Amino acid sequence: MTALQDLSLDVHPDELLVVLGPTGAGKTTLLRTIAGLEHPDEGTLYRGDQDITRIPPADRNVSLVFQNFSLYPDWTVLENLAFPLKAPGRNLSADEIRSRIDWAADILKITSLLDRPATRLSGGEMQRVAIGRAIVRRPRLFLLDEPLTNLDAKLREALRVELVTLRRELKTPMIFVTHDQMEAMSMGDRVIVLHEGTILQEGTPEEIYTHPVSPTVARQLGYPPINLISATAQ
Repeated sequence: MTALQDLSLDVHPDELLVVLGPTGAGKTTLLRTIAGLEHPDEGTLYRGDQDITRIPPADRNVSLVFQNFSLYPDWTVLENLAFPLKAPGRNLSADEIRSRIDWAADILKITSLLDRPATRLSGGEMQRVAIGRAIVRRPRLFLLDEPLTNLDAKLREALRVELVTLRRELKTPMIFVTHDQMEAMSMGDRVIVLHEGTILQEGTPEEIYTHPVSPTVARQLGYPPINLISATAQ
C-alpha cells in the first residue's frame, strides 16, 4: 500500500503550512517521514541545500508534537520539559536548561505548573506542556500532528490563536496537519489539501476556499456541507 504518491512540497522559512485531509490521507506519514521516523521508498528530503533523507531523526533538528500529548505521566512538568534538553549530544549546562524551560513556560503560560505531575494536568495543560517540550529544543522546523483533536471546542479555539501567535514570535516554520477545515482556514498562511496520499491543491486559505479545483477539495472545505448538483453544460 502506498501512503504518499508523487508528493512534492516546499516549506517556506516563515510560514505556518497546514496539511488538510481526512483520516487515511497520509498526513501523519508525511510528518513521520519529515521527522525521519519513516523512510521513503524513493525521493529526497532537503533542508535548504542539504540532503537529509538518510539522516537519523535525532540529527534533523525538528520537533514533532502528537495529538496524544506523549508526556511521561509520573514526571513533573519541569522534568518533561527538561527531557529533550538532556538527550545525548546536547551538552547543555544546568543553567541553560533551566533558562530554556523558564522561557518556554513563560510563553505558554505554564510557569505555575512546573512542579505539578503530568497526571494532574487538564487536557489543555498537557497540550501546552507537549508544545513546550517541542519549543525548548529551538528546532528549525515544528511538526504538529492533529494537536487539538482531543480538546473541547472552546479550548481548541483558544489554542488555535495561541499557536499562530507562537509561530510568529518564534519565527520558525511550522507544519500543522488536521482534518478540521476550520483549523486550516483560520491558521494557515498556506494550505495543502491531501487525499489518498496525493496533493490535490495548495494555496492560501482564500484561494482554496473560493476556487476549489475539484468536488473532493470542495467537500473538505464546505461548512455547513456543500450541495453538489449534477448538470450538463450546453
